[in-house]
Amino acid sequence: MPIHTLFVTRFLNPKLAPKVSSKNTSTMKNATSKFFIRTGKLNALLAASIASLLLANAAIAAQEDEFDDEGLQYIEMDEILNEPEQEPVTTSQKKPAKVEEEEFVDVDELIYGTKNSDEIRRLREAEDRLTETPTRQSLESEMQSLKQQVVNVNRDLGNLEEDLLYPANTQINVFVSMDAGPYFKPDGVTLKINNKAVSNHLYTEREVNALMRGAVQRLYIGNLVPGEHELVALVTGTDGKGSEYHRALSLEFNKTDGAKFVELKIQGDQNVQQPTFRFKEWE
Repeated sequence: MPIHTLFVTRFLNPKLAPKVSSKNTSTMKNATSKFFIRTGKLNALLAASIASLLLANAAIAAQEDEFDDEGLQYIEMDEILNEPEQEPVTTSQKKPAKVEEEEFVDVDELIYGTKNSDEIRRLREAEDRLTETPTRQSLESEMQSLKQQVVNVNRDLGNLEEDLLYPANTQINVFVSMDAGPYFKPDGVTLKINNKAVSNHLYTEREVNALMRGAVQRLYIGNLVPGEHELVALVTGTDGKGSEYHRALSLEFNKTDGAKFVELKIQGDQNVQQPTFRFKEWE
């Protein structure tokens, strides 16, 4: 058994301690003296540590007190109680705050670029029309307008083409008109100028109906040099009885520097109940 254990056991409860010899007794005395010496040194160290901690806490508390008192002004309680009461500030005594003048911008002027109210109203109405949902009627009207514009453009292009291809000093035009009633229905017309075929046209039912209602058809347009020329027309169709009908007629004319216009007129003679054919020159 270690000596210090033996000592503690004997010290706490002598009855439980084992019996030792005189040699062990001397050894135990020496260990006891060493134990108390060591215990005294530990107590001294512990006391020194506690003292140093207390001194450090005291120094920190002194610094905090010094910091809290710095920059403070101590006022006696009597001075606070003896100060006169201040009157409350009324609304009339308050000075109005200085309001900076703001620059107001007219948004309509920025958007539409004008200050005129009538012009702004007109521009707004135009915007509303553009943003309106198109109806079926408005779409049909717009389509008709576009179709008419296309027709006008085609007509202008056709006139321009005629002017370029057929100058006025060499131009010749042959037209067909019909007022024969029930006495004649055309099937086709062939034109020859100076014994040369220049046009061969076969009529459709729609074209025949148009001629009967008074339409005038331009059958041919071309160029001829000034001078003497011969025009021959061969007309085929059916008469009032449904029989085939053939007729040929000719015209000798003088082409001048201006444009030449010739009309082939098909008419009905009530006396003989037969169609008649003739050329008519337009100056």
